[in-house]
Amino acid sequence: MFSQWKKILFILLVAFVVYMGCNTQGILRAEDFFRVKNPKLTATPKVCYLLGTSAYLTFRYNLAIDIIERNLKDFPYEPAAIDAEFRRAVCYEKLGKYDKAIELYETFLLDHPKDKRYERIQNKVAKLKALHQQA
Repeated sequence: MFSQWKKILFILLVAFVVYMGCNTQGILRAEDFFRVKNPKLTATPKVCYLLGTSAYLTFRYNLAIDIIERNLKDFPYEPAAIDAEFRRAVCYEKLGKYDKAIELYETFLLDHPKDKRYERIQNKVAKLKALHQQA
């Protein structure tokens, strides 16, 4: 029974985040609600990572980087951390900060050699290095 309530609560929390995540201020308010005001909720790490993903998917790359970096610092062992590390590198790439993107991709490859994206990231790093050297 308690597990059922946890699922319902989590669905409500996700709905709240999606509703609030329609704009930058909404994302920041939702993050404040969970990270600052309710840090002990078991759903807080998941919701905070969801907020970073929401910022990323809505092309708010600087905001996504800020949220992802806070998440990686506060919740480093959360399962969503691996995807967040990858998204952070993508955000830097999208912003044209190729040195930082390459550094983060290479760190990702070292930390996660069995990740399913490994080969694709290796190719991306090679292309970014070639592009960066031309600039």
